[in-house]
Amino acid sequence: MKILHAADGSPHAESAERLLNRIPFPAGSEMIVANVLEEIHVSAFGENLGRYVREELHDERIGHSRELLKSSSGRLSDRFRSIREELLTGHAADEIATLAKAEQVDLVSIGARGMNGLERFLLGSTSEKILRRAPCSVLVAHHPTTARDTGPVSDRLRLLVAFDGSPAASEAVETLARHPLGDSVEIVLLYVHSLVTSFRADILQRCSQQWQQEEAVARVALDKAARRLESFGAKTVGVTVHETSDVTAEILNVAETWNADIILAGDTGKSGVDRFLMGSVCKRLTRHAFCGVWVTRQKHTTDK
Repeated sequence: MKILHAADGSPHAESAERLLNRIPFPAGSEMIVANVLEEIHVSAFGENLGRYVREELHDERIGHSRELLKSSSGRLSDRFRSIREELLTGHAADEIATLAKAEQVDLVSIGARGMNGLERFLLGSTSEKILRRAPCSVLVAHHPTTARDTGPVSDRLRLLVAFDGSPAASEAVETLARHPLGDSVEIVLLYVHSLVTSFRADILQRCSQQWQQEEAVARVALDKAARRLESFGAKTVGVTVHETSDVTAEILNVAETWNADIILAGDTGKSGVDRFLMGSVCKRLTRHAFCGVWVTRQKHTTDK
């Protein structure tokens, strides 16, 4: 397996490194640690700076980036024997997505910056842009001041899988099945039934034959997914069904109550227009989760 970690020296990126050290990746997995040197737009005043001064500033920034790469690689060296450092120049989201495609990586690891809602709406965050553009699965980590402490490597990793029986959810389960789970991971598969609560429509909804059939199908799918994970070595797998009017809020609530380390969710693959108009569950999870969010999708290397 090949992982690309975006290292920028932020507490969020360091939280991602702690999660990477706890996830039981397949033996021989490769790690690429990348730092992007953002281009500086020179003002009219800056154009008057001497060439020597500009070169000194550039060299200082490169030196700082190389130190960030070295520190990040050091924190990951106990878990990953094969680590390569990449220093890139340009826009962070573009460069990380391009490198992920060129290297055909299986997972991109990034830290969430924690911008407020207005900043996200006006500018968009680097993490969300990478989540949208990466041709593979993406792990987004939050800083422990806004999330549960990820704990030491020896602790059992708690994974909450948002499961709805869809192909995207099945891909999330298959992603886990490709990892040596064993005793190091505790997994809960969560199915959330969406209720229409207006005018007490939820009462009629629960009494309908279709609702009961859907719940029965959901439980069968959950049990099948649990057995699938157990067949690949997972020792602790639980299943649960919840009912709510807000699916994403319920996933977040369960994750916080259970003290999950990571929420695992399959990407529905909606178009850019769909994501902007409706918002996706994965996007809301990465914005508001108090823990890491692992968005799984099938790897592709060609543009659609």
